[in-house]
Amino acid sequence: MSKATRFVGIDLCRGLAAFAVILVHSGDETWGVPISDQAIQFRDLFYFAVPFFLAASFYFGTKQLPVRISDTFWKKKLQRIVVPYLVWSIFYVVSKIIIFSLTDNTDLVQQLLSDPSAIVFMGAASYHLYFIPLLLAGTILLNLTNYLTELKSSTIWLFLFFIISITVYQILILSNNNFNLNSYTAFPELLKLLRADNVLYQLWRIILVNLAWFIRCLPYFIMAVLINKILKQSTCKWLYKKSFIAILLIMFVSINSAGGKYSLNALTEIIIAYSLLLLGIAISQYIPDIVFITNLGLCSFGIYLIHPFVKSAVEIILIKLVPQVNQSISIVSILTYSILTFITSWISIYLLRKNKLILQYL
Repeated sequence: MSKATRFVGIDLCRGLAAFAVILVHSGDETWGVPISDQAIQFRDLFYFAVPFFLAASFYFGTKQLPVRISDTFWKKKLQRIVVPYLVWSIFYVVSKIIIFSLTDNTDLVQQLLSDPSAIVFMGAASYHLYFIPLLLAGTILLNLTNYLTELKSSTIWLFLFFIISITVYQILILSNNNFNLNSYTAFPELLKLLRADNVLYQLWRIILVNLAWFIRCLPYFIMAVLINKILKQSTCKWLYKKSFIAILLIMFVSINSAGGKYSLNALTEIIIAYSLLLLGIAISQYIPDIVFITNLGLCSFGIYLIHPFVKSAVEIILIKLVPQVNQSISIVSILTYSILTFITSWISIYLLRKNKLILQYL
């Protein structure tokens, strides 16, 4: 794609976000080894990845106003979201069954297969796959795009709706009703009203999880529509000024560094995501079309999907070659795992993308 139709800066940010996901998963308390405070603080700097991916998805999903919603539109969305999700879910379930069986961990096989609802609807085949059904739940919001933009004084209404949506999302977080990745549930107190053996338990569990995802995606969606409407109404020259780029960079770095120090988690999450998104768009004017960067952007989703499998392979190799790296979690060990996993994942996806059939389904 030409520079006129592709933001090179966004490709760079997508690659950075893919690396951030890998780094976050390259050392935590669940590993059962000592972790330094410096490593925890360093890891906390990289939780911007999923918010950025959500912001980018909704921004580009609502960029062409009005959005043409049709059967073809939804068919393409389902092909790009559902098909890879199903294929990778099957891949991780099968690979885990094989590995657990070969290592005589049959109890882990039973544990994996004990919750089919979570595997099918919530991405439980691997800890990172939840993002795809989360994105799918939010994609339904695209149906509202044209209605919101056609309202009289729509900019004011969009700002008001954003305040309401971000407030609801903040309440969801503070009340601990947000999606829980460990139990694959949401609104736990409501779910307790039904017994686990009730025939409707799993149905309501899925409904409540999707409701939580819907609430999380709503402020991202409204902010995306708002930004696209503002950019459409102006010449956007201010967006590419170096002074504005500096403001975006300072905003992203400072708020992302402060992280949990702010009580308004929902608002800071949105600010971090969209400051990085706008930064990626703005710097695109100053970055030449480099195949290396474009390829990184194209491979970023694949890197995200394959990285747990690659990370496990890297871990086995490092344990044999450099066992000291696995004895404790430090900034050095996190960087070692994440850099090796990222590079290997990128190369793997680059090679896989050469096959049209694999490209279509993975």
